[in-house]
Amino acid sequence: MQPFALYIHIPFCRHKCPYCDFNTYALLQIPEVEYVESLLVELSYRAALPEWHGREVQSIFFGGGTPSLLSVESIDKILGTVCRQFPVAEYIEVSLEANPCDLELGYLQQLRNSGVNRLSIGAQSFNQNTLRVLGRAHTVEQIETGFMAARESGFFNINLDLIYGVPGQSADDFQEDLAAVVNLNPEHVAAYGLTIEKGTPFYQSYKRGTIQLPREATVAKMMETANSFLPSCGFEHYEISNFAERGRAALHNLAYWNQTDYLGLGAGAHSYFAVNLPVEDKYGERWSNFALPNKYSQEVALSGQAESWRDTISRSEALFEFFFLGLRKRSGVLFEEFFKTFAVRVEDLYGPVLEMLNEQELIETDQHGISLSSKGLLLADSVIEQFAEPVGAQFPPDSLEKLVANS
Repeated sequence: MQPFALYIHIPFCRHKCPYCDFNTYALLQIPEVEYVESLLVELSYRAALPEWHGREVQSIFFGGGTPSLLSVESIDKILGTVCRQFPVAEYIEVSLEANPCDLELGYLQQLRNSGVNRLSIGAQSFNQNTLRVLGRAHTVEQIETGFMAARESGFFNINLDLIYGVPGQSADDFQEDLAAVVNLNPEHVAAYGLTIEKGTPFYQSYKRGTIQLPREATVAKMMETANSFLPSCGFEHYEISNFAERGRAALHNLAYWNQTDYLGLGAGAHSYFAVNLPVEDKYGERWSNFALPNKYSQEVALSGQAESWRDTISRSEALFEFFFLGLRKRSGVLFEEFFKTFAVRVEDLYGPVLEMLNEQELIETDQHGISLSSKGLLLADSVIEQFAEPVGAQFPPDSLEKLVANS
């Protein structure tokens, strides 16, 4: 049985940032005991199901929200239950997203002793004005002192998140952010371009014209700067937005991009399960839990699980996701993997697309596969969108039979 990744959603924050569209809720006091109990019930329920029972957990990720609001006692309970319900990898990666405000030495030492071995710190910027625009409550000093406290506590696998393309941010501002990150010497850096999502305060301000984003050329320059500066400092650029020291790529994130099965627990958490041998037009399933924490807990109390919907992944959806996820990796997608999954060659379905993208120097192609070029990275969404529909020959009638034979 193949290993899988485990995601645990903690949907609570002290306050919600104006750009955030994640399933999070700002509360003065979080219902920690009740929520964690629901997580443990759901975890035990899922562990008994045939698709998960007995499979090894290769990574655990506490995301949010702000998982660092949880007490170490709660994290201990969750990790202890995981270890009782599933076999775990010998060198399992256990990540926790943390707010710089929460990075106190005592808490971090207990967290490290509980089994968490990777921190993902939401720094976002080392410019106090940029932090203010983003609505972040922490200071630059808290990032720096929190990072050093994490080091002192025994964390030697730390990610720092940055956001670029922020209203009022210049290319020089972001260059200084990158320099500040490198000065701290983390093992991993994630640099994300700001997106204005509907339903957020930022979206309302943008529509009213009260905030203005940097020009597209400025944002492109920021991305190019990250793509050149961080590798020059020893970081491998292994995914569109992610950079790591050699051997420190995020295993949990790679599980998503490699289309490894993952199980999501908690309010609004998503899960993915691939069908090893596709039947008719079913290549896998995905589902999500109810988003509201109270509704989630009520459903778990009733039946042990809290699914709000479940979808079947069709062949056409699986095709697009193969490129949507695979091309995010700098290693790209492999022809052999594509044929093994779909029993048809990439060029038979996407020949004209490959020709066009090659001519425009947006992809790089060799005998093994396809990856985005440096130019293609800047236009990644548009490039990947070209694979939404096959434009060459359709699936041969015997492709499913070939898939069965190759499995």
